Amino acid sequence: MLQSKIAWLDHDAEARERSMRVLALFGERDTRDELGLGAIRDNLADLLFPGTSTIQTRLRYMLLVVWVYQQVEAELAQGALAAEKVPARAADLEFRIVDVLREADDRAGVFGIGSGRTLQRLPSSVYWAGLASWGIREVPLSQERYHRSVAGLVERRREVGALAGEGEPAADVSEYRTWHAGLPEAPERFPADVSLALGRAEAAFILDRVRECHPTSLLAHLFERCAPAEVEYPWEHPDRAGFSDRQQALLDQAEKLAVLAQGAFLLYNLALSERREREDWVEHYEQRMDDWTEAARALPLAEWNLDDLFALTDGGTLRVQQRARDFLRDWRERVLACGSDGARLRADEAARDLVRRRESLLKKARSRFTNPQALTQWSGQSGASRYNYRWPTVSRFHLDLYAALQREDG
Repeated sequence: MLQSKIAWLDHDAEARERSMRVLALFGERDTRDELGLGAIRDNLADLLFPGTSTIQTRLRYMLLVVWVYQQVEAELAQGALAAEKVPARAADLEFRIVDVLREADDRAGVFGIGSGRTLQRLPSSVYWAGLASWGIREVPLSQERYHRSVAGLVERRREVGALAGEGEPAADVSEYRTWHAGLPEAPERFPADVSLALGRAEAAFILDRVRECHPTSLLAHLFERCAPAEVEYPWEHPDRAGFSDRQQALLDQAEKLAVLAQGAFLLYNLALSERREREDWVEHYEQRMDDWTEAARALPLAEWNLDDLFALTDGGTLRVQQRARDFLRDWRERVLACGSDGARLRADEAARDLVRRRESLLKKARSRFTNPQALTQWSGQSGASRYNYRWPTVSRFHLDLYAALQREDG
């Protein structure tokens, strides 16, 4: 039966999307997880801004992707598309959007802006998990499984509708619905003439989805109650005083983790720069560690109970390894022992050894400390930026939503 088939695939879909998110980290600029703290970071980001990722760009893709698959489903229902052609047809529609948006006036965040039809990762794969998180995608399948199952879903919907038309008792058609019933209609000539600007009704729909699915999240609060803010990190938001106690507590944990972890990454990059005998890189990271001192000393790291952080993040989508927790505890002890001072920290052999052993444990034979080839291939920067928990994505989404809701026309 179709129903049992979907239920059996439910866990498989979650596992696949979790794996895809982990793999995607390696392709995202300056988010490489050289010291194995990415699961803690990303679980915090999920609590703050559920459904987002660092490689999402513009908010309207949340609708463009769905409209692509609605058209695919319509063609299946009409008998105009064979089931085995679903992936190719969906990709063709996405590439048509790429072609249109590359010529649009607003090209910020366009997928394929440089690569066109050679684009390797289409928006649908980037937004697939977010669509489920926001309750826009209702079918609990990975994208690959959806491609293989959608013809059956469409056929079952047709059968249920036919039975209802004949006055026969029938199953609830919503059981086989793939997308939220309130989804705004696609533009008349879709996928031609599309843009990345949301309509007002579209923005209202997205706001409603986030508000309903994640009512206590900071994402919902920002979307509903705040104007966009030009700040580098979410804890710098000018309206922070109006955030809930839980949101404030999450931001407090996020800021401390961001600063503490950055110190380790800066020391890691400095140590590698020294091994490469690149004086310009060494000077760069020494200066950054000096600058880091001010941020580290501004936080009460000695009073920070890391158990509170782990209690929040251990229940997230990504598993937090015990060794990651142990490393973070040990690293904080070194930071405190050095007075949260970047100059003292980089001179501390125990701190250097801690970072070196952690990277070697994770990379094993590919450790840059022991593998000359891996060291030579190092580009000079690995995860040295402070965690921002997808804030650039969230800020761009917020701008798109706010602009649409302020628009007087639909």
